Amino acid sequence: MSSTMDRTVVMLAVAEYLCRHGSVGIFRLVDDVVKKSEVKQALKLASPPAPGSNEWWRAYHAVLDAVRSLEREGLVKYLHSVGVVNWVVRRCL
Repeated sequence: MSSTMDRTVVMLAVAEYLCRHGSVGIFRLVDDVVKKSEVKQALKLASPPAPGSNEWWRAYHAVLDAVRSLEREGLVKYLHSVGVVNWVVRRCL
């Protein structure tokens, strides 16, 4: 991911997903978020990558960066030991 705009696209997609679902495993989050056309475009993917592929790990790191940014903002809590991300505020963005 090269631009601030691309990072923002991924972060907004992650926030929207977590707000809607509340709690999700990090791997499921990656798999579901990369299905969105705007995320595929931001990550320069032709299609959702196969789990474990280099493209999938690149998407994983982009989503994890978004999760960490949202955590710094106080919107989510990432429980690394169990691989779960929780939306912690009552209202969606």
